[in-house]
Amino acid sequence: MTLLESKIYWAYERELSQEKSWLKSIMGLFSFVPPLHAHEGKVCLSERSLEITGDENLSLPLHSIEEVYLGFDDVFPASSVKNFGLFWQPLRLRFNNDEVIYMIADYNGIKTNNQIWYETLKEILQ
Repeated sequence: MTLLESKIYWAYERELSQEKSWLKSIMGLFSFVPPLHAHEGKVCLSERSLEITGDENLSLPLHSIEEVYLGFDDVFPASSVKNFGLFWQPLRLRFNNDEVIYMIADYNGIKTNNQIWYETLKEILQ
């Protein structure tokens, strides 16, 4: 049974770490530019797993997710987002011994559904 489904932009931490710091600091200045990402596709959350399909597929059993964090950090800074993150923040998932992805769910140019994903994942993983 699917609990949540969204269109996403996403990236592994290692992919975003390779981005130039000057690029991260000016991304938020441009309108109609998607957020920092390396991949895009669809994400589905079920009672047992989180499945990403698109230009790269990823399957995460829920028991492998070690941390769910909503907010900015050194890898995904607020300066890379329009209005310095006033309307949304990236969702960071840590899994399988320090593998990390950043997700942006249902980005429409102004806001995302990351808060809904964060709350749902926190509730399921309790």
